[in-house]
Amino acid sequence: MKKKLVFLLLFGLISANFFLFAQREERRRADFEQLREKRIEFITKAMALTASEAKDFLPLDAELQTKKFELNRQLRRALSEFRGNERGRKRTESEYKKIVNLYAQFRINEAKLEEEYISKFAKVISYEKIYLYQQAEQQLARQMLNQRRSQ
Repeated sequence: MKKKLVFLLLFGLISANFFLFAQREERRRADFEQLREKRIEFITKAMALTASEAKDFLPLDAELQTKKFELNRQLRRALSEFRGNERGRKRTESEYKKIVNLYAQFRINEAKLEEEYISKFAKVISYEKIYLYQQAEQQLARQMLNQRRSQ
């Protein structure tokens, strides 16, 4: 009887943990989606996009953001591995060289991506609106940083 009770209690705790994790993950996704929608609204308004421009531009912007996110994810993983497993261990010069070069390569790849998408954007919107897009991105980043600081 005691074994059954312990088993049920353990099973209940594990189930509750999975349920809470699923709720947390669902909330994170909802927050991310809400942030994405606010970003689109902010940028669309700042650029004064027409409906037809938005129809052509927004999918390209979504592609760019997805690719940037993936680049950032790769960098974060590499930095996490670098910092992670062996804390307190003295790093070699070659390890530092590798991570410094990886970070520089990340920035180069990000710039190439920006350049590629500027030419794609130019096919559907004017360079004036591309400039407004770049300004809106910077303004939005500053706003988000200020919000985070005030929290």
